[in-house]
Amino acid sequence: MDTIRKGSVKITLEEIIEISETPYELFNRGIPNPKTNRVWTDMLKKVLCEYLETILVGDAKLIEQQKDKMTRTGKKLQYRKSYYDADFEVRVNELVRRAKEDSKWIDSILITITSKLMDRNKLEKNDPDYIQSSMVKGALKPLKKLFKMTDVPIAWGKIDSLITDDNDLKDQSRGYELSELQKIDKFCDPMERVMIKLGSSSGIRCGAYALKWEHIYKVYDIGDGKFVWEPEEVTESIVENYPVVCGIIKVYADSNYEYFGLVTPEWLDDLEVYRETWINDTNQIPNDSDPLFKRAGPFVKELHYGGIRKRVEDVVNASKIRTRLPNTKQKYNIPLFNGLRRFFNKQNKKALTKTSKLAALIIKEYQMGHGGMIKLDRNYFKEQVAELIDEYLLTIPLITIDKSARKQVEIESKQKEINELEQKEKVNNLLNDKVLHLQSRMQSYEDQLDLPVIIKKDLSDALKKLLQTNPEIFTPLINHK
Repeated sequence: MDTIRKGSVKITLEEIIEISETPYELFNRGIPNPKTNRVWTDMLKKVLCEYLETILVGDAKLIEQQKDKMTRTGKKLQYRKSYYDADFEVRVNELVRRAKEDSKWIDSILITITSKLMDRNKLEKNDPDYIQSSMVKGALKPLKKLFKMTDVPIAWGKIDSLITDDNDLKDQSRGYELSELQKIDKFCDPMERVMIKLGSSSGIRCGAYALKWEHIYKVYDIGDGKFVWEPEEVTESIVENYPVVCGIIKVYADSNYEYFGLVTPEWLDDLEVYRETWINDTNQIPNDSDPLFKRAGPFVKELHYGGIRKRVEDVVNASKIRTRLPNTKQKYNIPLFNGLRRFFNKQNKKALTKTSKLAALIIKEYQMGHGGMIKLDRNYFKEQVAELIDEYLLTIPLITIDKSARKQVEIESKQKEINELEQKEKVNNLLNDKVLHLQSRMQSYEDQLDLPVIIKKDLSDALKKLLQTNPEIFTPLINHK
């Protein structure tokens, strides 16, 4: 028998891997991000356990056990989850098995689900059962992932063609205004203030609020357009001698969607105040791996999205700046979290830029967590964090909320402009001195040349023109003794 050399990819019969995972296990493997997995699992549960409750057999015994347990503990089905899901895994496996056995059956099921959901899209917009067409598309996403992972061929083009946006509610909402954020700020405690300004100063999505303390870094300006941030290069000397100009946050850390966001010095100051309340609550300094937002009380337990939303919603409602849109039940003129993101985007695009318009637009899109206009731009700018910071510094005066902090930022920005102008004036004075010296040397050389006057004049004019455009050429003449 031939021996197979080490490192070879030649396969033997004994090495062939047989996939033995169930459809449910394959579905979970196809969504590695825990948060996305949780959301999509809940969406798939609604389809299989509610929409297809009587179509799939499931496991009646598991459901009875779930009902008995809920009765004993006093739990009830909720408005958003009005179904039993104890046999969810059984239903996933059953759906895939039946889909593989009968392609016409699964096509009919998917078409019926889509049609019934689109019927809700055709209701009056103030009807509590009305939904946008985007919600129909969202309901199908987990099913698409499930069938993709289990190799079930589905004619999605035929199904997607049933979804139209003809009766969608046109977006009448807007972002927060600066004065509105200043009003909200008056109702915030330290943690709520950090929550609000996190969105308005970085533009991150609400799903990215699950930060840890280790995801936050201070950025120091060490001069000459160079920046350093914790923990890579920051020394004690840098902390003592150079200013903090902004902060960096690691968004969607350790996922395929990870990127750097930026936050204002004002947010970092508010973070320090919040940090003190954290220490007072827990009697300990936050560990790097601790969640940024924790539940109330002395124990470090992460405050998840629902809790964060409730805290933000409470202070925004207390400020009374939002109103419900006409003919809607739950939509407001300012989206709770997206309104913060829109504020950041609007102010960000108002800011001046030091780069070309295209490059600035790509940078601003990156700051919003978008892929940008050009497919490769994310890779191109990935290592150009300093350029992102440089552009962001121009935005800080426009996204600072507190009036006193805003005034301080404006003063510092104006002082920086003055310093830059003074530096330019110094350079210009040195250049003028150089020009005068060169002109003197040139006159001396002209006097020594035994040439007709008209040629001397032409030569002098040519030299002066060259002096204005490329004075460095004449440096040797200055140094010549």
